[in-house]
Amino acid sequence: MASADYTRLAQYLPAVYQDDASSFAQVDAFLGLADELNHAYLERLDDLSLVLGPDAALRWPTDLPLDAGRDALVDAYLSAYDEVATWAAFAFPASWGLDEAGVAQRRTFLAKAARIWRRRGTPRGFLDWFCLAFGIAADARPYLLEHFKVPGPQIVDPELTGTLFVPSTSQFSDYRRRHEAAEFVDWYAPAHVLLRVCWTRPDFTVPDPPVLPAEPTPEQVAAFQAAVDLYRADLRALLCSITSFIDHANGIRIWECIDEGRSIDRLDVGHLPSED
Repeated sequence: MASADYTRLAQYLPAVYQDDASSFAQVDAFLGLADELNHAYLERLDDLSLVLGPDAALRWPTDLPLDAGRDALVDAYLSAYDEVATWAAFAFPASWGLDEAGVAQRRTFLAKAARIWRRRGTPRGFLDWFCLAFGIAADARPYLLEHFKVPGPQIVDPELTGTLFVPSTSQFSDYRRRHEAAEFVDWYAPAHVLLRVCWTRPDFTVPDPPVLPAEPTPEQVAAFQAAVDLYRADLRALLCSITSFIDHANGIRIWECIDEGRSIDRLDVGHLPSED
């Protein structure tokens, strides 16, 4: 509400208060103290979208001296954005810097936070959030495979209900960045899934689900059923090909299906200590 639309409190008093002009002037002056406070509150509400919102970085903070300097200005923006992020129960990734670039990343996230929040508990919403947090391009979008969609025997860990296949693009070349991604998955994965992260080649592709025409012929139905069987087999093969292309000094390798084959230690050196 703009201050020009504000009605003074004295105007809400019964008309009898205005019979005596001098008395009414005293009452009006007394209530004027509350009017000034209300004006301040309304001005603050008018500015709220700029003070606590994605566009906070477009204006100078009202409580910051004009000679505060660059570092103080950046700190003020970071503080405002951190506060707004708590409304979405989101902590900015540690890799987002505390500099101007970090301010820009936070602003981008907050501009999309409401849209992402609406889809927060869904696989699609989680992937959107993951891609935004780590700056992943559309052509390198991770693939979330929920295990209930895969036919055949259940995997070894019955509590594990999904695998997130993440292409090993340049932003994940450092181990700390990959560890940060794994933590993100633990914190923000949909409530109905327990995920693990699998790093893939950058050119990783996923099987395309078959599509049945709107008015299929018997031959198309039969072909579709065969394509579905092939698609499900491809998903099973994908789940059994969990592979990391990170060297031994900076990660782990799993070269065999976790459901079968000889047990290999994490460095691909030999048998596990518990085996003969």
